[in-house]
Amino acid sequence: MDDRDHLERLRTVLVQRGWKAEIRPGRGRELLYVTNPAARQLNDTIACERGRFRWAWGQGIEPADDVIGVADRIQHVLREVER
Repeated sequence: MDDRDHLERLRTVLVQRGWKAEIRPGRGRELLYVTNPAARQLNDTIACERGRFRWAWGQGIEPADDVIGVADRIQHVLREVER
């Protein structure tokens, strides 16, 4: 499975959970743009490189074979905070 396949699997999980997730071309690689549907300003870009998901700034999230764990982490980070 290549990095594009991993991004597609992650996109599928997030979309099934009601989140907006779209694969788009980036600088020399494809990226997953994720948006919290309840707060569109809460969004980020996810890459998959050499079998590991990473945030846009390069920090690793989890290995690409843990799609559920990565989706959970993304939703946690991009969650709305109640006031």
